[in-house]
Amino acid sequence: MATLLIETQIYSNFTTSNPQKMMEEYRKVISKDFVYDEAGTGMVYNTHDDFFNAFEGWKNGFSDAKFTLHRTTRSGNIVFHELTCTGTHDGLFPMPGYETTASGNVVANRCVMILEFNKDGKVKKCTLYFDNFGMMKAI
Repeated sequence: MATLLIETQIYSNFTTSNPQKMMEEYRKVISKDFVYDEAGTGMVYNTHDDFFNAFEGWKNGFSDAKFTLHRTTRSGNIVFHELTCTGTHDGLFPMPGYETTASGNVVANRCVMILEFNKDGKVKKCTLYFDNFGMMKAI
């Protein structure tokens, strides 16, 4: 039941138009030993600060980003989300080794997010697979 409550919080945060509020809410639902694995860039973040710094980069590059959740599948303590992130590339966007300057282009990026919950119902791992090539081509 705790997992479903956390999922509900995460879903509602996907649709928020206030990125700061979204980050505050994420801090409440992730575990102390949280790991974020961004397969699209090969980056792995093992601390809250590293994750939120990376998330800040996404927010800066696409300040109006919105998430559309298409499908969810659950298996035990693991939840799979298929979603699309849509936003305008309107700021500096850090990628491993370089930053992209704002292009003004609207980008729609399909993703699969896998959330693993611990026994306390907090997210202990998030793995994100996304179309990095398609995103860079659109920018």
